[in-house]
Amino acid sequence: MIRRRIHWCLRIMLILAMGWGLLPPAGAQAPKVPDGPPIQVQFQILHSFGAPGDGDGPGGMVMDSKGNLYGTTGNGGDSQYCNLLEGCGTVFELTPSGNGQWTETILHSFAGGSPDGRDPLGRLVIDGAGNLYGTTVFGGDGQYCPGFDGDCGTVYEVSPGANGVWTESILWDFCSQPSCADGIEPTVGPTLGPGGSLYGVAAYAAYQLTPGSGEWTISLLYTFCNIGPNCPTGSQPSSSLTLDAGGNLYGETSTGGDCSDNLGCGVVYVLQQTNGQWEETVLHDFGKNSNEDGGGPKGGLTFHDGGLYGVTDGGGDGCVPGCGTAFELTRGSGNNINEQIVWNFGGGRRGAGHLSGRRGGVQQAGRLVRRDGARRGWRGWSGVRHEAAAEWKMGICRAARVRWLRWF
Repeated sequence: MIRRRIHWCLRIMLILAMGWGLLPPAGAQAPKVPDGPPIQVQFQILHSFGAPGDGDGPGGMVMDSKGNLYGTTGNGGDSQYCNLLEGCGTVFELTPSGNGQWTETILHSFAGGSPDGRDPLGRLVIDGAGNLYGTTVFGGDGQYCPGFDGDCGTVYEVSPGANGVWTESILWDFCSQPSCADGIEPTVGPTLGPGGSLYGVAAYAAYQLTPGSGEWTISLLYTFCNIGPNCPTGSQPSSSLTLDAGGNLYGETSTGGDCSDNLGCGVVYVLQQTNGQWEETVLHDFGKNSNEDGGGPKGGLTFHDGGLYGVTDGGGDGCVPGCGTAFELTRGSGNNINEQIVWNFGGGRRGAGHLSGRRGGVQQAGRLVRRDGARRGWRGWSGVRHEAAAEWKMGICRAARVRWLRWF
């Protein structure tokens, strides 16, 4: 890890010396990694799930302009269809009451079967009018679905009414096209784009949903390789798409690529439109050029200061066989994309860059977000039966420091 840090310092010095136009504005100062004791974090439980009729198994949340939180649970709710499956899932709202307490409201309990969806696993997105959009893995009414009762997943909208009642609408049933060309069983949420369009991935398909007069239409942007050993451009999309200002879409696949693993170690890719056609370009092929690289990227990508940041579920040199990494992708000379591992998760005390006394693999990861120069995210650890919230802070020569905010 120290050798990698020195290597990157030398690269930055070389870039500055050659004058490649990457110098910061005049008077700008490099970010500094703060010293001192670990950050003190106040922790409060906003809501405990699992009561009768409540949701069970919450995922990520989004916040509106008023400070209300919205999320989904993969199970729970009051559907009779899913009683044997522990409920079909819910969409919920958490509202601050002003005295430090929060109130939960169930906005929708999924009914499952046809036509409603079930098992909403992906994160919600919210538009300027307060409408919520998400996906369910199962349920729906796709006529070409090979499963039971059109059980191939949906894209849905939950909208607020003037009387405080929320209404759910199914925008698309997956496997509505022959051979399920439009995708099947989405496990990640959509991305909101210009004009209210939704972009997303569902198994092997990248799609765009466009609102119209009373109905939505789907456009197939790209078809990924089926899972297998011969998928150099990636297979099994594993994160929501990230949209840039130019309309390009960035994402990750958990398998595929050219690493030595039989199914591949995953890739970071971009979808770009040229003359009306969408094409995929692999930006980084995990494990292809280094045995210490990450593998199985998931959780989504974040732009900041010319870099693209994300996390991997495995790989790295923090433990054996690899407990995951936080990585940065930057554009070099020409069309070259450079990767830097900014943190290796897991392992024992083996010097800077490794966590001491915490073992086990990383089960889940959230998208990194920026706050005051830090990329913040969370990782769920197996083996020690804990989950943790962490903060990555970037300093001179892109060296990373991790501060664990809380162990659960």
